[in-house]
Amino acid sequence: MTNNSNPSRQYRRARPTRRIVVFAGLVLAGTASLAACSSASTTKPAAPSAVPANGNTTQPGAGVTPASAASSGAQVLPVATNPIVNNSSIKALVIDGVMAENNVDAAGKTVDDHLEIALSNTGSTPLSGVEVFYTFTDPTTGTVESYYSKLPTDFSIPANGKRIAHFDNTGAVDHFPVSDFSLYKTSTNALDVTVTVSAKDSAVQKMTIKKDAGGAEVAGA
Repeated sequence: MTNNSNPSRQYRRARPTRRIVVFAGLVLAGTASLAACSSASTTKPAAPSAVPANGNTTQPGAGVTPASAASSGAQVLPVATNPIVNNSSIKALVIDGVMAENNVDAAGKTVDDHLEIALSNTGSTPLSGVEVFYTFTDPTTGTVESYYSKLPTDFSIPANGKRIAHFDNTGAVDHFPVSDFSLYKTSTNALDVTVTVSAKDSAVQKMTIKKDAGGAEVAGA
C-alpha cells in the first residue's frame, strides 16, 4: 500500500513540474531578447544628404543656369584651337570692318566698347552657318586667348546685303555673349585682335586690328 503522506515522495514528484516552469520562463525571456535584438538590427541608418546639383558656383561658368549665364557671359570659355572647318573657295563673304573700341550705335551714340564685326555678302544667295573665331593677343606679356562662337541659324547675311555681329552681354538682337573674364575685359595693355569668320559655301575671311591700351571703356563712365 502506497503511503501518500510521505513528504519526501511528494517533493520528488513535484520537482519536475518546477523545472518545466523555470525552463519555460527562460525560453520566453530569451525569445523576447532575440526579438529586441532583431528589431534593433533591422533599423536602417539615415540616408546621406544629397550633393548640391549646382556644384561649385564660385568658379566662372560652373553651376550657372542658361538664363543667368547668358546675361553674365560666365559660360563663354576660351578654346585651345580653331574648330572652324571650311574649304570653300567661293568669294562671297566679306569682313567690312572690325571694332574693339570707340563703338557707336545706329544713331551714332557712344556705347560700351565691345567686339563688333561688320559683314557683307557679295553673292546671289544668303549666307548662313556663320562661325566666328577671335583671338586677343597681348604683345606686352605674350598672352594669347581665343574664343569660338557658332551664331544662331537665324543669323544669315542676305544676298548682296550686310549684317553686323556684336559680341557683348546686352542680349539685344545680333548681340552675342562674351566672357566677363577674357583678356579683352581684364587687360589694360594694348591688344591685337584677330577675327576669323566662316559661312557655308563661302571662303573663310580673316582680319586683324589693334586695340589701344586702357581696357574696355564704358559709355558715360
